[in-house]
This record gives sequence, structure tokens and C-alpha cells, in this order.
Amino acid sequence: MRWLGLVARNLLRRPGRAAFTLLGVALAVASYVALTGLARGMIEGAGASHDERGVDLIVTHRGMVDMFAGSLPDSLAAAIGSQPGVAEVAAELDTALELGDGQAVVAGWRRDQFTFREMRLRGGRLPRDGQAEVVLGDLLAEAADVDLNGEIELNFERFRVVGISAYETGYLRNMAIMPLPNLQALLARPGQATLVQVRLQQPGDADAREAARARIAALRPNLSVSTTAEAMRSSRLIQMIDSTSLAISIVALAIGCLSVLNTLAMGVEERTREIGILSAIGWSRRRILALILSEGFVLAGIGGLVGVLLGWVGHNVLVDSLTPGGGLSASAMVGQAVRAEVAALLVGLTGALVPAWRASRLAPAAALRHQ
Repeated sequence: MRWLGLVARNLLRRPGRAAFTLLGVALAVASYVALTGLARGMIEGAGASHDERGVDLIVTHRGMVDMFAGSLPDSLAAAIGSQPGVAEVAAELDTALELGDGQAVVAGWRRDQFTFREMRLRGGRLPRDGQAEVVLGDLLAEAADVDLNGEIELNFERFRVVGISAYETGYLRNMAIMPLPNLQALLARPGQATLVQVRLQQPGDADAREAARARIAALRPNLSVSTTAEAMRSSRLIQMIDSTSLAISIVALAIGCLSVLNTLAMGVEERTREIGILSAIGWSRRRILALILSEGFVLAGIGGLVGVLLGWVGHNVLVDSLTPGGGLSASAMVGQAVRAEVAALLVGLTGALVPAWRASRLAPAAALRHQ
């Protein structure tokens, strides 16, 4: 019998037990994929949205806890725009509001600044100051089942959809956009912005960029001037999500490891006589060790593949409900899947170590007498 066939036969002797163990590993891997990718996806999505709009730096309040809770005076944009090395600036107010059965990121942009002026539209027109008008990203419009001239409700107020945007990044395609004064009035936050976006005159010159950062940071206390990724990583909310997700994933993987250990330990106990026969006919301890480790490897490997699929679905559900547009890109998800599968294989091998060592140490005579 071929090696893989022998491993499969041993695992299928107790198909119910093997299936439950496989499911345990799959759920552990799924939690790892779904949760640990959440914070990384939020960082990646926000960064891609700023790259699409040609933003080089963003200015936020230092130590922000919630990425939507930062508060700066929108008048700061003019002071930043007057600094040497700065080409253009745009103040932005962001929040998350209920829309239908889910949530939407809503942004307020000033009509006279580059983000609003360069807004890409698939259809319709730009919203006007003082009017209950909004532009929806195409994915958000599809999810809300609304089109041009339709209406949506934000913060208990009705808004007319006057435009559908045509951006490429998921974060912007799931965003509702209105003039900054309109969102400030809706949220009762007059004169406030969440962040200021900066375009530099020489974005490729590292020295010029650092000099501009220093000049902007000196404008007032507690300013953070950084790239999008740096700002998102410094957010305490992102750090909390990342740490919590990692802790839950580690616990889940540990449980998966114990599940593999329990299954293989029981299998070794039930096959003691058979292992004794293999030893008596010439199987070395190393070969018996390799057999049990192979069983753990195969069990965890298949469970890992199932877990990656479940985790990918779970990640998308979490993103759609919590941070629309904040999902991982295809390349990042592939990397996440590879890391998850490696973790699953390590879980399988770790869980199989004790049963494999015990099986390899069985004395043939004592094993043959086992009933």
C-alpha cells in the first residue's frame, strides 16, 4: 500500500472523528484569515483610496482613537497650503452612518479643493452646497438599490442621489460624498474636519517631503503628518482590532492543535497492536514516527484549505458590515491564505508530535500483547 493511501486509511477508520477534527482546524484557520486581515484590509483600503487621488501626506490629530473621530479645524487647510513645498490641500470630514441594513462611510469634501474638483463621475453631477444632495460610489449605490435621482436616508435626513462616482478602489466605491459644509451641518460639527490631505510639489524627493512634513507639524501642537498607512497603524482603534484579532486567532489555533493531538492520540491507542506488528516486521521507529506525523499533516492541511475558503467568506462579510471597501486586495489575500495554510500545517505537526513519539516508543512485544 502506498504511503498516502495508508495515511488516508488510518484517518478514515473513524470518519466522524476525523471530520470533527478537520472542522476544528478549519474553524481555527478561518478565524485567523477573517480576523487578522481586518485591520490590514482597512489600512490597505484607505491607502489605495489616497493613492488614487494623488495624496502624498495626510494631517490628522495625533493619538486619534477612532479613524472617524479625529477633529481638526477645516481652516487649517489654508495654513498648510501656504507652506513651501505644498502644491494643494483638501480638508475632509469622515464618518460612518447607517444606510439601509448596513453602514456607509460618508465623506465631506470642500467644493474649491482638489478632491471635490477632480471627483470622477460615472453619471450625474456634483452636489451643491446647502442642498440635500449626495454622490454615491457605484458599489454603494448597487448595495442600497438606488440610482440617479433616487433618495437615501442618512442620520434621519433624506438626500437625493445626484451622481454616481467612478473610482477604482473599493473604499471610494463604497463611499457617499457631499460638500463639507453639508456634512458638518448634518453632524453638528461646524468648522471641523477629520483630516487634511496634502499634495506635494516634489513627492519623489525624500528630503523635500521630510522638510514639508516638519513645517506642517510645526504649525500647531499635536499634529500628526504621515502617509496613510502610518496614520492608520497609529490609530488606537486599528491597534486594538489587530491585537484582539491576533489573540482570538492564537486561541483558536491552539484549540485546533489540541483537537489534532486528541484525535491522533486516540488513534494510536486503538492501533497499538497494529503498530506493534509494523515494528515486529521491520518498521523503524523513525518510519512509525513519520506515519503519525503524516496523518497530522494531511488532516491539518485539508482542514487548512477548507478554513481558508471559510475565512475568505467570513472576511468579506466582516468588511461589508463593518468597513465597506476595506477588504484585502487579491494579492494580499493570497499572502494571507499562504500564511494561514502554513499555520494549519504547523498546528497539525505540533498536535501530532506527542502521539507520534508515543507510537514510535512502543515496544513490539508489549504492543502485540495489547488488547
